[in-house]
Amino acid sequence: MRKRILVGALATAVGMAAGFMYYRFYGCTEGCSITGNPWRSTIYFGVMFLLGNEILNDLITKNKQKP
Repeated sequence: MRKRILVGALATAVGMAAGFMYYRFYGCTEGCSITGNPWRSTIYFGVMFLLGNEILNDLITKNKQKP
């Protein structure tokens, strides 16, 4: 359980870094709801990476449990 929490926290941190870099290098200055604000893009990418991590973790766990 502790490993799952640490991996989730790492995925969130990587996602937040990716979100900020996306804003910094590709984000637009106005008119974009997510990438126009560094806080929104950072939080959005962090949540997306966390959800992606949870989905992959569930798929891997289900595949290991199949006979």
